[in-house]
Amino acid sequence: MTIKKSLKNNEKVEMIDKLYKAYKQNNKDIYKRVAKLLEKSVRKNISVNLSKLEKLNVVKDGSIVVVPGKILGAGEVSKKITVYAYKYSDSVKNKIHSIKSFDDFCKDKIDYKNTLIII
Repeated sequence: MTIKKSLKNNEKVEMIDKLYKAYKQNNKDIYKRVAKLLEKSVRKNISVNLSKLEKLNVVKDGSIVVVPGKILGAGEVSKKITVYAYKYSDSVKNKIHSIKSFDDFCKDKIDYKNTLIII
């Protein structure tokens, strides 16, 4: 496990370490994929609007969505989904009832077949 030295955000580095540890304990590749996406440079940070989640056909009721970046509050979501995100804006808290952090993603027992990584 190598973490880029250009990362200055200690929280982000700790979260990447937690994801790699969860990968080793659970032997699920999804943790490793999300950790690698978080390691990207600041210029390539991922941000997703709620309107994008609503438009995507693969996101259905009961889906588990993982966003290795920030969720922004532009738009509405009518689907009942569970969202795990590294960061989210304040307006998203009011629009999505089941939004969780990556700490919960590492701890929760989830169905990996219904899990989608949104980039």
